Amino acid sequence: MNEHIGSGNLRVHDEFEDEWPGSRATSTEIVINLVRAGAALNARVSAFVQEYGVPSGASLGVLEVLRAEGGPLQPSDIARRIFASRPALSGILDSLQVRGLVRRQAHPQSRRGIHVEITDEGLQIIERLLPELHRAEVEWTKVLDDTAQRELLDRLGKLQARLLPDDERLWRSKRSR
Repeated sequence: MNEHIGSGNLRVHDEFEDEWPGSRATSTEIVINLVRAGAALNARVSAFVQEYGVPSGASLGVLEVLRAEGGPLQPSDIARRIFASRPALSGILDSLQVRGLVRRQAHPQSRRGIHVEITDEGLQIIERLLPELHRAEVEWTKVLDDTAQRELLDRLGKLQARLLPDDERLWRSKRSR
């Protein structure tokens, strides 16, 4: 793999398609660079939210889902909305609960189920954090003008539609109505 100086993109070597029949250098470069950009963005968001006492970007996602819902949710609903496995969500919820940002309560209709809700402290942190994070997002994406940002969103949407499982596409279409 070669890094293309100037653009910041990682590139594959010139003989890539010969070495890997059926491959396409551009496709591999897109995947590699999207994963790399995603990891870099996740690191930026995590570092940012940690300054507010939120343990990670995924934890921020949980808090934002609960804030937007305006009431308690089952862990399975939260996991689906933040694209996390149930075991991963359990660790995130443990971390948030220790910090007093969420609480878990017995589900009113099920002896085995639980509901999760954001606490007043969690809500206060989110309300302080989000305006600052949204300003940082503007700075991070300023390298793209408005037209390029819209084009990027459109193309990412097409790529995600191709990659998301059918049940996730269905959930997204219901939420956008």
